[in-house]
Amino acid sequence: MVDISGTTSPVHYSVTVRPNCSLSPAGTLRVFSVIALISLSFSLVFVFIGAWPVLFFAGAELLTLGYCFYHVLLHAGDYEQLIIDDDKVVVQIHELGRDRCVKLSGYWTRLVLDCMPGGYCRWLVLRSSGCEVEFGRHMTSDERLKLARQLRPILGGFMT
Repeated sequence: MVDISGTTSPVHYSVTVRPNCSLSPAGTLRVFSVIALISLSFSLVFVFIGAWPVLFFAGAELLTLGYCFYHVLLHAGDYEQLIIDDDKVVVQIHELGRDRCVKLSGYWTRLVLDCMPGGYCRWLVLRSSGCEVEFGRHMTSDERLKLARQLRPILGGFMT
């Protein structure tokens, strides 16, 4: 589930998509600490009964989990924003502290939604004059489809 917020009027449409980040950095640290404490406690019990290799596997598990939490925290501030005004379409992508802005001609911009036969929509792309930009990477398939239905009357488009 992602946070989708937007506004619409006859000449202006805006939608912002963010990944769902339910834990704050402090909450993440608390959760990781509890998991590490439990894992290392069980590992030490096994070490005392002679199964010392368990400690290495617990360490590998905690390193992997720590990396995963770190990766999620790095991307907590990511977002994508789509702004449509009369004759222009602007897609702003903020990822890992870097911003990318793609401006497209509103009249020539077309929406392309790639859906599988079972209904799963893999990606949503905006194309104009040889330039294309993917939008909705943080969205589920159903959310992409819903957004495409909202954008189709504004932009026009087709599904592949």
